[in-house]
Amino acid sequence: MGKPGRGLRTTTAVLAGLLVLAACDAGAPTPPRTRVRPAEPVAPLTGTRWTVNALRDADVSRPLPDGTAGKAHLVFGKDGQVQGSAGCNAVGGAAVVSEEGHTITFGVLGSTRMMCDGPAMELERAVLDVLKGTVGYRVEHRTLILTATPGGKGLSASAN
Repeated sequence: MGKPGRGLRTTTAVLAGLLVLAACDAGAPTPPRTRVRPAEPVAPLTGTRWTVNALRDADVSRPLPDGTAGKAHLVFGKDGQVQGSAGCNAVGGAAVVSEEGHTITFGVLGSTRMMCDGPAMELERAVLDVLKGTVGYRVEHRTLILTATPGGKGLSASAN
């Protein structure tokens, strides 16, 4: 047989070695956890609240009048109606969507008749100028772009 206490010394040496190894690894940083966010789905034209974020002349975007961000929005219903705000007054009426032709044909829109300050009225006039007759539309992920056929005036809006 072996010498007495030899097994105890071996066990002690192994445990000491494991403690040294554990101490060496204790200072190593753990990699940060990253959450992968799923991509947001493409927003459908109907049922989405579209907040106007820019006015357009042909393919050139221009900013909204000062202090009007978030004031104009539109919601197209599956029932052929549109509701929302042109920036100052509530608006609503017929809006027939042709998905094949990528057009929306607006009927005469009704609106409330509040008087508003200069920038809000400027935004409202610009939005209502786009929402007349037949306009082209396209949805690019979560952005809606409306373009009036004559003159190329339009707007872009973000899905909320």
